[in-house]
Amino acid sequence: MQKALTSAALKQTNRRRIYQYIYQNGEPVTKQEIAGALGLSLPTVSGNLNDFLEEGLLSYSGTQASTGGRKPRTISLVADARFSVGISIMDDAVRLVAINIRAQELGYQKIYKKFNHGPRYYQEVAQLLEHFLDALGLDRKRLLGVGITVPGIVDAERERLVFAPTLELRDIPLAEITGAFSYAVRVENDANASGYAESWARSESRNLIYLSLERGVGGAILMGNKPYVGDNGRSGEFGHICIVPDGRPCRCGKRGCLEAYCSTSRLSDDLGITLEEFFSMLKCGNYQIALTWEQYRHHLTDGLAIIRMGMDCDIVLGGMLAAYLEDQLDLIRQEVCQKTLFDEDGAFLTLDRFKSHSACVGTALHDVNRFLDSF
Repeated sequence: MQKALTSAALKQTNRRRIYQYIYQNGEPVTKQEIAGALGLSLPTVSGNLNDFLEEGLLSYSGTQASTGGRKPRTISLVADARFSVGISIMDDAVRLVAINIRAQELGYQKIYKKFNHGPRYYQEVAQLLEHFLDALGLDRKRLLGVGITVPGIVDAERERLVFAPTLELRDIPLAEITGAFSYAVRVENDANASGYAESWARSESRNLIYLSLERGVGGAILMGNKPYVGDNGRSGEFGHICIVPDGRPCRCGKRGCLEAYCSTSRLSDDLGITLEEFFSMLKCGNYQIALTWEQYRHHLTDGLAIIRMGMDCDIVLGGMLAAYLEDQLDLIRQEVCQKTLFDEDGAFLTLDRFKSHSACVGTALHDVNRFLDSF
């Protein structure tokens, strides 16, 4: 019995090593290259490759030059063999992203929809998901899972949404959110999901702070690319650090929070314009817009300086605002360095490469990683 178990475990290990080698390699490979790289016999490699080809996870992609016999056939990953979906619920919109197992985007949609906690709202979001999948022609049999992000503190162990100021929710069972969906659904904090996407895209293992700048301001802490959630699952709530004592009221009930000064609403809703219009007017030299941006940037760099001094690691700016900060990044870096003790080079501060899609991509990536670990 023990021998049979050992044999089965070895077979599973070889299967995982072969698939992950092809996944990580990125380029088409031959079975001879796989056998040489992994120290496996050609029959072992051939048997596993045949299984993967039959399952549609790999495909033949061409041939290499002959060295005196039949040209060796190259094998590639079928990236679209499986996919996952991320949904971001906000107070005024719903965003959906589908990605394949290489985290390549298969489709994106943003639907403006006022949040209203209740069965009907979540049923409508579930229907939006079905329409989204239909529009992309995606086969549900290849769906790995669905992740949902919310701008709030999620207690996965107790299965409750603890607090979401921008949604005006407190202590809600996650089942009230997930119950309307036909698939197994996971709920997580939007900034944590965004930070996970950013760390996944980085090859090096480093500590990282992710600051999400949207209508709500949140964050995530990753230590060696692994999420740090704190003792109570509330880490990274940078939006509610106080930057102005007795300052503007915040939706959390306190005063002077970073979110009260750096919510994107300060640049859009409060002025009756969109973010795109705001930054277009800024480029055109509008004096009042420039003054508003200067005040916003001052408060933002105050918050960034506090985070940098306290955490001493790279910081990524993300959320909806990240898409508009390319031209502003150098000045933001300079101001942060002026407010910190040790920094002269602001290279530690970068922009999220996924921009406003990051939360959806990050939560969808959890299912991709589970799939890769399942072999």
